[in-house]
Amino acid sequence: MKKISMICLAAGMACAATAVAKPPLQLAEKGIYVAPARVAPAKIVNGKFEIGAWQDYNTTSTRGTQAVYYTWDGFEAWVLSSGEYPNLANGGQGAAQFDTRFPTEGGACGLGSARWYFGSSYVNPLTAEDVTANGCFDQGGNAVDTLDFAWYWGGGSCVALFFTSNSPADCASGADLGNYATGVAIGFSGSIPPGGYYFTNVDGLNSVFSIFVPQPAPGGSLLFALTSDGSTLASGAGTQPMLWGMGNSTQGELFRPGSSTDTSFDDDAPLSATFSSNECYSYAYGVCPDPLQKTVSMGTFRCPADVNNDGFVNGDDYDAFASAFDVADLCADFNGDGFVNGDDYDAFASNFDAGC
Repeated sequence: MKKISMICLAAGMACAATAVAKPPLQLAEKGIYVAPARVAPAKIVNGKFEIGAWQDYNTTSTRGTQAVYYTWDGFEAWVLSSGEYPNLANGGQGAAQFDTRFPTEGGACGLGSARWYFGSSYVNPLTAEDVTANGCFDQGGNAVDTLDFAWYWGGGSCVALFFTSNSPADCASGADLGNYATGVAIGFSGSIPPGGYYFTNVDGLNSVFSIFVPQPAPGGSLLFALTSDGSTLASGAGTQPMLWGMGNSTQGELFRPGSSTDTSFDDDAPLSATFSSNECYSYAYGVCPDPLQKTVSMGTFRCPADVNNDGFVNGDDYDAFASAFDVADLCADFNGDGFVNGDDYDAFASNFDAGC
């Protein structure tokens, strides 16, 4: 809808904005699942993507004391085996690792698995998105273990790149590739046909493959890139991330963790493998959901009682849960039934006693 070109006279002073049209939004139905074939650590050096040693993505769905929980959700998926939202699956025990999650919705839009995009001619392979808040009690720093994302593809070999930073990526601050030091590359087998809406789930980044990408702290950001080989941005017609919304958008799905701003950086004016001030867009389009975000989710692999996602089950988790429970905050809806009551306290206490 709008591109916001910012001209700031000095820090803290007002900025002028010029609106430029993007292509009209369209809906794409029924995303196609593509399984990851390999993963590797990634970094950005002097504005260039560098990929480390590849590992085959061989996995088996498992469930033990730990489970998958979203920490920042712009994707929105249900677990294929149970039809439940990952964080609420199994009575709040989380989703099994490597169990397929497919895009859907439980809110007011009535669009099912459909996702928005800017049509089959628009090209935007590089984007930066603000992370203004994570899930309940999560202050960032722990490993991103799960990634779900959806994209429209212009055809050919595909390697997606994902990075995080504690620096913002808003119109006032800008988005500098130098802020994104640590990331991951996800490769897919063969050539992906053009003209399709695709999605994938990636689990075990840290717990299985020992690739550490830190969850950004509130006020940080993420960087997402679509490339043909891990270094060259893809330029096939239609290449772009799909669009959806956060749980605090007009859908009103407050059980979904995280929030973002209504602006985003897109490398499309022109495609240059960097961001300029005239590439910051408003994503408040007035559609449902509103505002839109890139269809990307981050998640962790943790024990149910580790509610602050710091890797330990201890008094900090108990205090955080108890504080939320005392004021009937939905963060204390431990069993995911939509209510905060004694059942949640009992469920949390049982998991807390079990430790991790």
